[in-house]
Amino acid sequence: MEHKKLRLGIVGLGHRAIHLMKLYKAHPNWTIVALCDKAKPLVESAAAILGQPDVKCFTSYNQMVASVPMDALFIAIDPNIQAEMACDAMKRGLHVTTEVPAAYTIAQCRELVDTVEKTGVKYQLCEQTRYWGFIQQWRAMAQRGDFGKILFMEGEYLHYEKYWNFWVDPASGELFSGAKPPVGRNTVPTWRNTTFNHPIYYLPHELSPLLSIIDDRVTKVSCMGTRPESYHTEGLPARDMEVALMHTAKDTVMRLAVGFTSPHAPRSKIAAHWYQVMGTECTVEWARTNKDKPKMWSATDGQWQDMDWSPEVRESDEFIKTSGHGGADWWPVDSFAKAILYDAPVPMDVYKAVETAAPAILAAESSEKGGIMLEVPDFRS
Repeated sequence: MEHKKLRLGIVGLGHRAIHLMKLYKAHPNWTIVALCDKAKPLVESAAAILGQPDVKCFTSYNQMVASVPMDALFIAIDPNIQAEMACDAMKRGLHVTTEVPAAYTIAQCRELVDTVEKTGVKYQLCEQTRYWGFIQQWRAMAQRGDFGKILFMEGEYLHYEKYWNFWVDPASGELFSGAKPPVGRNTVPTWRNTTFNHPIYYLPHELSPLLSIIDDRVTKVSCMGTRPESYHTEGLPARDMEVALMHTAKDTVMRLAVGFTSPHAPRSKIAAHWYQVMGTECTVEWARTNKDKPKMWSATDGQWQDMDWSPEVRESDEFIKTSGHGGADWWPVDSFAKAILYDAPVPMDVYKAVETAAPAILAAESSEKGGIMLEVPDFRS
């Protein structure tokens, strides 16, 4: 890729944003020109880590976009409120990439799609698991027809942390854990605090790779979960587990399970994630434990065999392999630059983004209503 520099602004400077900021800095086609967060200490800390004396720093998004020439914006604020900012930035002519999930309401999904269609700018959801090496291999198998007809797919994201950040001091950006706010501190609930009541909202890392394998979208969803109070953490208003059944346009059934507030055993190499693809001719699944290996079953010989699949893309260099999340974090940074420089399609574009968000949004609604079946809108029509 030619070494033309694209000017990037970053809004939201939490831990995840700082990690990705370092990758943008390392990329030959990006230069970071502006940093913004409502909490001034986070801006100052990010600027010190970035180490670019000429970077402009702000605590106001509107001031930043009005005063600094930019080509693109990386938005890493709370995902349940980021869609409005993304649409505003795109209406200003900026290309936008946001963190996951893309949206938390169907109205936000529609607004994202409408804004991209009206402005013609690039929008990318910064979802990285679709780039894992083994997902790319399974996608190639599907394209070759190795699976036969894919009948059933499963994805799980069971990610427990003892100290999830449930409270934040809006002035300092300092984060706190616990079911109750810290005594003597001025804090407000974080997005995790307000959305873990329905963990099924957080499905991009399962739906994105699975739907990419079958080039499909979800049309119907039903979901059930445990009670809206954790069994593991006393006083925490969160469902420990939600499980959704989904049906796709091409007649594949999917089962998705998500939980964040009760301990679960780790998987191999990809921590809290697990996947299975079952076809009429072949079945593949990721390792079920950290002492297991990925496996493939073929109808030809009727045998399971261990596979040496990896999340890493094998031809990538060591820097990319260590970029985070099994070497996947680099690829959205790179693909966003290529899409802008060459006016190329975005691999995780606005349609694919809302096709991971809308089924999750409706799954949460279904769970609230006792598991009723709900239809997912087609945002491409």
